[in-house]
Amino acid sequence: MTEFKRVGVLGAGLMGSGIAQVAAVAGCSVMVRDLEQSFLDRARKGIEGSTAKFVEKGKLAEADRAAALGRLSFGTELDALTGSDLIIEAVTEDLAVKNAL
Repeated sequence: MTEFKRVGVLGAGLMGSGIAQVAAVAGCSVMVRDLEQSFLDRARKGIEGSTAKFVEKGKLAEADRAAALGRLSFGTELDALTGSDLIIEAVTEDLAVKNAL
């Protein structure tokens, strides 16, 4: 099986931020890319809140949460995904946008 160490996620919406969270908790370094900083800020806040709930429920240790959050990076430049072992596209469901990307 292929091991991914660096994962890129295109799109910081609900799907993209969920993928980023799972990859970061699994131990991958994750770069989330979206068009606007406000989308990235919302994604980061959502991931922070979601992982905090896992800690509260005893499903994730605080140290593991902190480590996962430390593996997350966010940016608006497409070239920030350079060097990714895997890039997952999670942009809006608009074929023109997907094709342009």
